[in-house]
Amino acid sequence: MNSLDAYKHGLELISPEILVVLAILLTSIWDLFFPKLKSFTPWFGLISLAGAFAIFTQQFGSPRPAFGGIFTVDNLTVTIGMITSFVGIIVILMTTGYEHHFRKNRGEFYAILLTALVAVMFLAGSTDLIMLFVALETLSICCVLLSGFQKRDAKSGEASLKYLLSTAATTATLLYALSFIYGLTGATSFDVIAQKIQVLSVGGGSMFKMLIIALIMSAIGFKLSVVPFHMWTPDVYEGAPTPVTAFLSIGSKAGGFVVAMRFLLDILGTAYPDWMLILAGLAIVSMIAGNLIALAQTSFKRMLAYSSIAHVGYILIGLIAFSTEGVQSMMFYIIVYGLMNLGAFAGAILFSNETGSDRIDDFAGLLRKRPFVAIMTSICLLNLAGLPVPPAGFLAKIF
Repeated sequence: MNSLDAYKHGLELISPEILVVLAILLTSIWDLFFPKLKSFTPWFGLISLAGAFAIFTQQFGSPRPAFGGIFTVDNLTVTIGMITSFVGIIVILMTTGYEHHFRKNRGEFYAILLTALVAVMFLAGSTDLIMLFVALETLSICCVLLSGFQKRDAKSGEASLKYLLSTAATTATLLYALSFIYGLTGATSFDVIAQKIQVLSVGGGSMFKMLIIALIMSAIGFKLSVVPFHMWTPDVYEGAPTPVTAFLSIGSKAGGFVVAMRFLLDILGTAYPDWMLILAGLAIVSMIAGNLIALAQTSFKRMLAYSSIAHVGYILIGLIAFSTEGVQSMMFYIIVYGLMNLGAFAGAILFSNETGSDRIDDFAGLLRKRPFVAIMTSICLLNLAGLPVPPAGFLAKIF
């Protein structure tokens, strides 16, 4: 395959991402040239994400590298791409009842949201340190902007600042780890690093290997809100616009799990005994602390924030299993958790639009006033709790 054919092949593999990028460009300029047709802006995102989802369903199969091996389309890339596309569609639909909060900046909001979604897609297929870092930083910057999009809301500004500070800490920690990996292996490709990573166990290299593991685990902990790296999560979830909170709890977390899988399985797979116990400890503490602290919350969004911390602990168990079945269980759990969390936040939006409150006490009597919202929210919360009726959340925990 000559260079031109290889380039065309690479463009074909990233066609879902290209479709979303075109929607980003269109939403960015549409409001400028057609201010009276702003209501069409969300449709560009919906159509592009639906098209990306359809293309992803056709891409399952053996790994196919592109652009010199910095990007690979494999089953993980496709699965995360499908999850991200679906989450994006639901979040955009959720914003249709929330647009009064950012009506003047509608185009910018959807452009930033779509940029965050396409960053997760590129992050899922990254097989090179530089590609992964650029995609992760793009996602982080978009999340900071989305968190503070309600400019006149003090809580939204506080959420954006706290997310920025936590992201800066994550970036510094991860970049320090990447510099050690590159310095010791002389490579940025995951395949080459995985082949050379065993040299870290020779002589004094084991010390550097443990330092790299500690730094990477810290960065992953911040991104996934694992205890004790979770302190920013409740305030950001409470202060950010509710559709943004829904995206942060699922889309952003999906990107964090991709980083965890790529680093711990693809790069540090041979060092499994070194990081397994550390990750197991973080998962156990997250499950216990997340659930216990959630009991004391009076805000629905803060309760879901601590719930997400506990669910991250459950999902990490699949990674600790270090098997194909474990990864498949992680994917199933992420899908179930994502659907139920989206439903819970949709209920919160419908409720807050009418009452202006997200206090748990105010939900009392909702079944008499809005039976559909009450039943939908209850089903989602029962699944998140893992009760066997309905069975999806129960099966996810069993797996």
